[in-house]
Amino acid sequence: MLALVQRAFGGPDVFTFDDVADPVPAPGELLVQVRACGLNRLDLLQRAAPLARGFSLPHIAGLDVAGVVVGHGAGLDDAAPAIGSRVLVDPVSTCGRCDRCIAGHTPYCEQLRTVGSTRPGGFAELVAVPAAHAYPIPVGMNYVEAAALPVPYITAWHALMVAGKLRPGETVLINGAGAGVSIALIQFAKAAGATVIGTIRGAARTARAVQVGCDHVIDCVTDHVTGHDVDDIASSVVRLTGGRGVDLAVDHVGPALFEATINSLAICGRMVFCGTTTGVRAEFDLPAVYHWGRTLIGAGGYHPYEFVDMLAAVAKHDLRPVIDSVRPFRELPQALARMEAGGFFGRLIVEM
Repeated sequence: MLALVQRAFGGPDVFTFDDVADPVPAPGELLVQVRACGLNRLDLLQRAAPLARGFSLPHIAGLDVAGVVVGHGAGLDDAAPAIGSRVLVDPVSTCGRCDRCIAGHTPYCEQLRTVGSTRPGGFAELVAVPAAHAYPIPVGMNYVEAAALPVPYITAWHALMVAGKLRPGETVLINGAGAGVSIALIQFAKAAGATVIGTIRGAARTARAVQVGCDHVIDCVTDHVTGHDVDDIASSVVRLTGGRGVDLAVDHVGPALFEATINSLAICGRMVFCGTTTGVRAEFDLPAVYHWGRTLIGAGGYHPYEFVDMLAAVAKHDLRPVIDSVRPFRELPQALARMEAGGFFGRLIVEM
């Protein structure tokens, strides 16, 4: 089969198209013919250095897979998706046997593996995946839309509804409102009855953020010295909320907006963080948190049942991902370059 293979760490040139052996599904696995695959920032981060325990070279990236079941490993029963089924894949699988799984800490399984990170992913014509983590594509969705769901939507669902415990009527601040995970956050928050304030850069993208559901959008500007997005976000939030601040903020941008986001919280407000787009170290004044009873929450991993809950919410509210662009598989390097350059709005997808 044809695959985009990473054989070293470095820049774009470490990815090359190669003919590699077809994967053979192990017991309990499916062989899926990939029809579409979504791009994620992890594809770029792991190009530069290994991030997850168990990552190895050569590597095939691609976490967000949608396709057709074309083969079965041994030991599958009638509950497994039949050959010919249209499926999307929850990329994370756990062992269910280690001490952490037994103790209910499944997201931190000692043997946790991820399609596209610690096992071969969807930047290929075929991929083997655990049958228990393959789900029917929502009714009415095509392969491109389905491939836009897995990582951003489960990340958003877990951060907002599980870690953040969003309640109807609350006001939520969502940073980077043009990213796939942010758009999912906006959709879930509006479906839950929240008021949404987004941050983004640029007038055109601000208008699009309103179109996807933001009630208010703060247009950030760029500090040309640091390269970070800055604005008096906290003052804008205070003005938009009548002096109160937001009940909940969800941030995946990281250091660039971390302190401003904290200062945007109401008394006893909550901030969930789940990404490092602008770096891995943030600074803030400690009294800004403890003096006002604010809570900082690391989103952490998700349980398998949450993926089912997320898909049910997508179906119930008839949510549709926003697609920035779709390219043929052979143009995957160009799609990765667009992701690295930034400025896109929604998901970047390649299709076979």
